[in-house]
Order: sequence, then C-alpha cells, then structure tokens
Amino acid sequence: MTQHRPLLLSLTLLLASMGRFAFAQELPTELDKDRKPALKTNGNCYIKGGTILTITQGVIQDGAILIQNGKIVAIGKSIPQPAGVPVIDATGKFIMPGIVDAHSHIAMDSVNEGSDSITADVRAHDVLNPKVPALYRALANGNTSALVLHGSANAIGGQSVVIKLKYMRPVEELFVPDAPRMVKFALGENVTRRGSGRFPSSRMGVEAVYRRAFQEAKQYIREWETYEKARQTNPNIAPPRKDLRLEALADILQGRIRVQCHSYRADEMLMMLRLSQEFGYKLVFQHALEAYKIAPEIAKVGASISTFANFWSYKIEAYEAIPYNVALCTQAGIVCSLNSDNFGGTAHLNLEAGFVLRYGNLTEADALKLITINPAIQLGIERRAGSLEVGKDADIAIWSGHPLSSYSICAMTLVEGEVYFQKRDAFGLDKQAVLQNRVNANNVETSTLPLPRVGKSYAIVKGTVHPVSGAVIPEGTVLISNGKIVAVGSAVKIPNGTVIVNAKGLHVYPGLIDAGSHLGLTEIGSINVSSDSREEGSFQPDLRALTAVHPSSEHFAISRVAGITSTQTYPEGSLVAGQSATIHLDGWTSEQMVIKDANALHITFPEPPSEETMEQLREFLSPEEVQNIVKQSASLTDSLTEHFAKAKQYRDFRKQSSDYPMNLQLEAMIPYLDGAKPVVIHANSAKAIKQSIEFAEKNHLKMILADGAEAWRIADTLAKKQIPLLYTLPIVNSVEDGPSIRSYDPYDTLFSAPAILQKAGVKFAFQSGNATIVRNLPGQVGFCCAHGLPVEAALRAMTLTSAEILGISDRVGSLDVGKDADILVTDGDPFDFTTRLRYLFIAGKSVNLESKHTRLYQKYLERLSPKGN
Repeated sequence: MTQHRPLLLSLTLLLASMGRFAFAQELPTELDKDRKPALKTNGNCYIKGGTILTITQGVIQDGAILIQNGKIVAIGKSIPQPAGVPVIDATGKFIMPGIVDAHSHIAMDSVNEGSDSITADVRAHDVLNPKVPALYRALANGNTSALVLHGSANAIGGQSVVIKLKYMRPVEELFVPDAPRMVKFALGENVTRRGSGRFPSSRMGVEAVYRRAFQEAKQYIREWETYEKARQTNPNIAPPRKDLRLEALADILQGRIRVQCHSYRADEMLMMLRLSQEFGYKLVFQHALEAYKIAPEIAKVGASISTFANFWSYKIEAYEAIPYNVALCTQAGIVCSLNSDNFGGTAHLNLEAGFVLRYGNLTEADALKLITINPAIQLGIERRAGSLEVGKDADIAIWSGHPLSSYSICAMTLVEGEVYFQKRDAFGLDKQAVLQNRVNANNVETSTLPLPRVGKSYAIVKGTVHPVSGAVIPEGTVLISNGKIVAVGSAVKIPNGTVIVNAKGLHVYPGLIDAGSHLGLTEIGSINVSSDSREEGSFQPDLRALTAVHPSSEHFAISRVAGITSTQTYPEGSLVAGQSATIHLDGWTSEQMVIKDANALHITFPEPPSEETMEQLREFLSPEEVQNIVKQSASLTDSLTEHFAKAKQYRDFRKQSSDYPMNLQLEAMIPYLDGAKPVVIHANSAKAIKQSIEFAEKNHLKMILADGAEAWRIADTLAKKQIPLLYTLPIVNSVEDGPSIRSYDPYDTLFSAPAILQKAGVKFAFQSGNATIVRNLPGQVGFCCAHGLPVEAALRAMTLTSAEILGISDRVGSLDVGKDADILVTDGDPFDFTTRLRYLFIAGKSVNLESKHTRLYQKYLERLSPKGN
C-alpha cells in the first residue's frame, strides 16, 4: 500500500466534514437569527385551510385545527376561529402530524461506549446538545420527535431517550416526561467485528453475552428480594452491593425498560425473539433488514420493527435487504416504522415513506403511518404524538405539496403548538418550486407484468412521448428496429410484423443516465474483495473501469427499476484513479454493455484546508499536528503536479521519437494532455474547485467537474469558463448524511444548488457516485425540482445533457431517429418516488423488470399465503 491513497482519503473526509473558507457576503447564510421563526404562538394558534391528514381519523379537506396550551383542542371542517389567536393559513398545503423518528443519533455529543460488551448503565440523556444545527435541519424536514439511541458497538449498549426536537431550548425541555425507558441491544457485525480483542467475536458469543448477563441480573434481583424480605424483621441488615449496570439489566427483566435491538439477519433476530420470550422483555427490532423472512414469528410474539426503506448492500448483512420488507411485515400484522439512523438531521423520512409505496401493496394511509403513529406506538408516546387528535400534543408539520411526493417540501413545523421551523426563501427560488398535490398509489407489481413478445421491431403507441430534444407528443408513437429508434411522431407508419406496445395513459421517455456511478465495480460496500472501484498507488491512468465491470452484478437490475438505462462507471480513490466507461445497464458481457470505453480520466483533487478548518483543527490538535496536515495536503497537490509534468515530458519524447521506451501509465495520459478526451476532476469545496480549474487551465485539460458540493458558490465562474458539472446529489434516504454543508449554510443548500446552477447557465448532469442507491437518483432530482429546478431542465440533465457531457449524445439521451432505443414507459413523472416503470427497453431489447429484490419478495410473499409455512 502506498502512502498516497489512505492519506488522500483521510484528508478528504476530514476536510469535507469541516467548513471551508469565507466567501462574499452576498451569498445566503443561515445563522441563529435566521433560524428563529417569524411567528411566535406561545402554544396557542389556529391553523386553517389545507388538507389535514389526521392518520387515524381520515382526511379532512379545507379543515381547521385549534391549539391551546400546546394541545389540540378541536379539529374538523367547521371549527370557529377565536379572536386574538395567531392564525396560520395553510390553504393549498398539507397538514400532518410531526414525523416521529424511531431511531436517531441526533444531538448527541457521543454515541458509543464500546469499551465493554455490556454498558447498560450509560445514558443518552447525559450527552444531548440542543444547540446543534442538526435539530433545526430535522425540524425543516418535518420531524418533531425522535428516539435517541446509544450506538451498536456492543451487545448491550446504553439507555436511550425519547425527545421532542426543541431546538435551542434547555435540554430538560427536550425529554418526553412520560415516555418509557429504553435500552439499545445490538446483533451482528457491529458487535462481532474481528480484531477488537473483545468478547464476543461470533454470533454464538453474542447470545452467550445476553444469557450470562440476564442470569447475573436474575441473581441480583433475588439478592435484593431476599434483602427486602429480611429487613422486615431485621432493619439493620446490610444491603447487597448496588450495581448500576445490574440495576439496568434488572429493570429490563422486570419490564421497566423496553429493548430496541439493532439487527439485520433473520437468524439472529429469531434468536433475540426467543430470548425476549424466555426472559419477558418487550422488543422492537431496529433496522430489521431481513424481518420479512421471519414475519410470522415476529407477528406471533407481538414484536415490531423499525427499518430502512431502501438502503442495502453496504455490508454483507445488508445484501438481502429489500424495499418490500415493510409491505411484507405489514401484511403479516407487524407494526412497522421507518427510521433515519441519522446524526445530521438530513434524512427525509417522508420521501422514504413515499418510496415504499412503489414496493408491495401498501396504501397511502399505510405509508403515512410508517412515520407517524406506528413509531409513536413503538416509542410509547402514542398518547401524545403520531396523529392529529383532540387531546394530543400539537406536533404538526405543514407541507407545500403531498408529503409522500418528491415534489414537496416542509413549510412549517410546530412542536407543542410553538413554531420551531418556518421556511424562508434564502435563495429566492420558492416562486419557481415545482409542487405536487397527489401521489401515485397504484399498487402494481411491475416485475410480474408480462413483457412484450420478443421481436426485432417494436412500436410503442398511444403514449405521451417526451423526446427531450423536441416538443412533447401526445398520443405519439416510437418505432424501434434492430436496437435503434427509426421513427418518432404522431403519425408513424407501423410495418407489418411489428410488436405493438400499448402505452395509452402512460408516458414515454428516453432512458435516464446516471452520469457517474460505480455500477458493476462494487457489489457489497464493506467487502473489499467484492469491490474493484479503486486500486493502490496514486498514479494509475492506464486502468480501465470496463475491465472490472461485472455484468451479473445485482445492482444493474435493481437500478433499472428506476429507469436508469446507462451510466458512466468510474474508478476512484487515487489522485489519478484511471479511466471510466459509459455502459448500458444490460448485456451478457461488458463488451455488449459498453457504449464508450475509456471515455474520461478521473482525478481526485486534494481538498486544501481553509482558515475555518484550520481554526477547528487547532481546537483539537497540537500545532505540530496541524502543520503536518497542511504539509500533507500540499504534498498531494505537488504529487499531482509532478505526475502531469512527467506525463508531458514523456509525451514530448514520444512525439520526437517512436523508439522512445513505452510506459503504459504515461502513454495513457497522452490523449488527455492533448485535449482529445476529457478529464473528470472530483472536487467539493469551492476552494478546491477553483484550484482544480487553475490546474486544468495550466495543463490545457478538457475539464469536467464532478461532485461539486460547493459549485453553486462559483456558478458564474463555471458558466463563464463553460466547465460542465456532474453534480453528486445528497442522499435522501436514511443513514447517510451526504455531502456536508457549512454550519452557516441554509439547510436546503444542496438541493437548491441545481436551480442556482441552472439560473447561472452552468451545464450540468446528475450522478449518484455509488452503486447501492443509484435507483434513488431520479427521486432525488424530483426533490431538486421542489427546490426550484424546472422539470424540463431536470429531465434534460438526466438525459441529453448528461449524454452530451459524457460524449455519447450520438447514441443515447433523447428519442431521436438513429439513436439506441433506450426507452422507459412509466405511469407518471419519472422523478417522483411513487411512479412505477411499466416497460423498459435498452438498446432495443425489452428488459425484464425482475431483480434479486423482486425474487425475494415473491418467495416470502408465498410464505404469508394460506399455503405458506
């Protein structure tokens, strides 16, 4: 292993997690004064208009809610408006209970006490910080309550606490006073991680930890019971030794503390389920990614689950996680919820709930319960939260559109009747926001739909055709022959023998393009041997991603369901990481899949430490350590410069004499030094982006910027210099916080950035930057539209513009004659999470929508049938 790769990665992570440097004052900021809502209610207000989603008592159109002293005192269509009470006009909006997050690490100054296998005596209560911006960001996403848990480093972790998200209030006010006590248990890899030198290191050992602990706790209970009985006749008898850890374990066995158990695999969940029966404690499975496999057993015991909607394959335990988990468990009668497992408050659980509508037979009402009343039940606060009912706390979120739609954002959040979040238009984009007041709740399992019969020619007829390169064609036809588009229009003559695909009532689009991913290169995130996306060494320009593309990767079929038909798959990690390839997401071999091999060279540009970063480093490190970081960062930039200098020298020698000895690494650089091919430079901070532009100009490179978290800050520069951008969107699913923003950036910066870039005239496309959540990308783009990006611009960015930047617009990106027939047929907008794909064509072939996930769904759905066992 060379010194550059780990140093580069560690510095990039460190510097990306901190602030960068000050920019012009005219850029929007978000300080404490900006986060303070303009409206103050003192717990008394009247909300009128809007669609009220009560969760438990149906939907009220154009209704009203009266709140007094933090409680809902009236709700309905004809509620009188009292005088002198602040009025919130929610006309045209949606009103729902505040989201309840059943698994969070928000506002914690410390998460894990991993020094021992059992730490039941430590408490999350003692490390809460109500001043962290993460609380505000969670409020901005409609969250009002959360279970804050100890981490999963040990089998029995610390005690958890249920809080209200009262940003900037005294910490005592965050605690929900009558919420039950809870403790964190954990199973699987997090507990058994090898090399820690701590017992347990196997799942056998994990079970033994629990049994030994419970046996010791039972003995402790008996000692105290014996003591209490004896002191009735002997008041002076000495009590047993008091042990806080055993006190907590005893409270678990005596039903005073509920168990929240981190779990993934079905086998270990079943073990924990049986332990709960044996020792008599109440159990909620957290994450529970394979709960669908033992849904009947969980339902019979009365346990419940809180899970992720679509996060999978990030480690071996998660490889059989499926988005149908919630649907299967709900069908089995299990109380289910969705959680964030998030530190930064950046998860959008409403979009998670919308996402699962597409997988299984859930209704809109079912989906809303997953983030409201169901988690409230699991946290024991259903008397206070989770639904809009008289007598409950007035924890309320008001949305600009339907909360399950990608085209909706939170406009206001109230906790106990007081406004804690009120959206302000920091970037001036609200007027162009694209909103939607409905969701697609059509429960069609598209993987079971019959495919068009096999043919050389297909005619997709009667659909609304969106060519991207031209005007929308109502009732249009797209004719395909031998893998190519041969006609598009409203009066296309269809030859005899053509297979007809009826798209009446549906929409026809060109295949969507993920402009940068690791599809085919990475299978399971934490398993190094399953990943070929990176290599050792800092200078690897001759590496070709196509060589390592695995056509049988499960990620291809799973990503296709979202309408992604092609991608640029690229190497990462090194300063000069290698060459990417643009590929279709279908084919028997990588040679069949390839659209363009070695289409670009990828560089990971070093992130320089800023003055703000330096100040933060100085708080925690010695002057020598800080100076060492500065030197190391500078040395990476120097190394990159040296690599290019050597490559230039080699190129010149080779041009002078063909007999000059060939060096394959340096030879690979020549087309990029000559400007014949583009160089994709990955950079996030504005400072790094500026330096990368200077580097590209100095070396006369044809630059494409990738990632670009702070590209919006220098959008005018990018537009002026005509530098295209492959923008990496933050992850809207749970667990990951995504790219960091500065502490003083507006909370919605990263999703507003595309609209800012578009207004400035920057040519950009979207990329996922990974393999596991490529299918999320269209929905994330839709969320950008809710933040002001025009839908037409979004569609072009994911199709034709992406193809133009990647140099493949002659093949894909629009529905034009002569191009590859990459086509999707949908029942709605492809950028809404609730839209379903009905038909998919890649290079003219009708592609089956079956995947590893659909196969597991059908297998375990059968177990829930009357004939199942």
